[in-house]
Amino acid sequence: MSQQKKVQPKKKLTQSQTYQKKASPKILGYSFSKDVSAEPPKEPDSLVNLRDEWIPFGIDNLFPQELSELSRSASTHRAILSTKTTFSIGEGLKTNDEKLQDFLEDVNVYGESMDSVSRKVLSDYWKLGNGYMEVVVGQGYLNFFHQDGTTARIHKNGNHILLHPDWQHARKTPEAMRKVPIYPDFKKEDNGAVYRTMIHFADYESTYYYYGMPDYVAALDHIRIANQIGVFNLTRFKNGFMPSAIIELNADMGEDEAQDFIDDAVEKLTGAGDNSKILFIAKNGDGDATNVNVINDTSDGSFMELQKITNDNIISSHRWNPALSGIQVAGQLGNNQQILTAYDIAMSTVIKEPQAMFLNIVKKILKQEKGFDASDLHFYTKPPVSLLGAINPNDYISLEEGRKIFHLPELDEDSLQKLKEEKSSAKKEETKEGGTEESTDKKEEDGTNN
Repeated sequence: MSQQKKVQPKKKLTQSQTYQKKASPKILGYSFSKDVSAEPPKEPDSLVNLRDEWIPFGIDNLFPQELSELSRSASTHRAILSTKTTFSIGEGLKTNDEKLQDFLEDVNVYGESMDSVSRKVLSDYWKLGNGYMEVVVGQGYLNFFHQDGTTARIHKNGNHILLHPDWQHARKTPEAMRKVPIYPDFKKEDNGAVYRTMIHFADYESTYYYYGMPDYVAALDHIRIANQIGVFNLTRFKNGFMPSAIIELNADMGEDEAQDFIDDAVEKLTGAGDNSKILFIAKNGDGDATNVNVINDTSDGSFMELQKITNDNIISSHRWNPALSGIQVAGQLGNNQQILTAYDIAMSTVIKEPQAMFLNIVKKILKQEKGFDASDLHFYTKPPVSLLGAINPNDYISLEEGRKIFHLPELDEDSLQKLKEEKSSAKKEETKEGGTEESTDKKEEDGTNN
């Protein structure tokens, strides 16, 4: 006969034992922090095995869209991009040929000027590393159109541009795609009544044979970091829990009351205008005295040092001077002369090359299609500041001329002579005081001022 195992009855826990027994904490899930770092996309090694007609730009073919989003995510990056475009266009395209100047005022069916088209094209060039301008030639007319760089991809034959409004779903909507040959090839339409071509503006980049790269490509991670610092501090500001003191009071509180208390504390002690309040905590106590904890908030923003390093890297990658984009740099006030020097360097090393690239092709097309001699066509640019503020009017105009400018009454000879003597005496005093201060500074530097 088999031996049966005797089952011991479970002991019933008392209410006090139930409260004392706590469930062990469990890990409900885990994950590693998201890797936001990403290298610039590489072009495919071989085009033979491509399943689509286009050469993908990025792993998901959405790298231009990512660059466009980044241009709106970091203030320093966006300020530099905007200033580059502004300096590139300046006051617009100018020429001494009146007919050509009139033509440039209206260059397409939308009534856009060449200044407007060039601004959009060069903005894409700085932002995406690629700018696209479509040229349409018809019977008696020549049109120029800007095409959004995020909608353009290069055909795998390398000779055409494909335009699609939604590259994420391009395979599902092939009917929305348009194919335009790259200049100097033209596509004939309407039995030869219309010809169109696409000009692709891009700089040379080693190992990139089809697409260009923006000059700030080495700082993509820093631009992402700059954005995340702002998001972090905004989230901290919204969710920050920083009362000025926590006061613990002994009291009995049920679970529902405790939850209500938590909800009320979150509502009243987080967000704008709710900082530095006093938090009272009523707890089930054992007779202990009331406990008061005073909190000193010394925080003035997280990642401030990282923010500085990030901004420095963004500025360096753009080959830019922060003063030209209104970016404040500690310890550098920046007078007009310094800004003018920085402007000259930026124009000669950064801006002029894309300007020449754009103008050379436009001049060529204007000559071929309309017969315009556009040799003097140029972007009229001027510096953001001038040295007029540093000029002393008294060095160039007489006292009498100055009074006329300000509509002051004429003085008789005696009054005028007296005024001249007073101004001369005041000038001597200023010169004397300036020399004394300079002498004192010199002594302090030499260590002779005891």
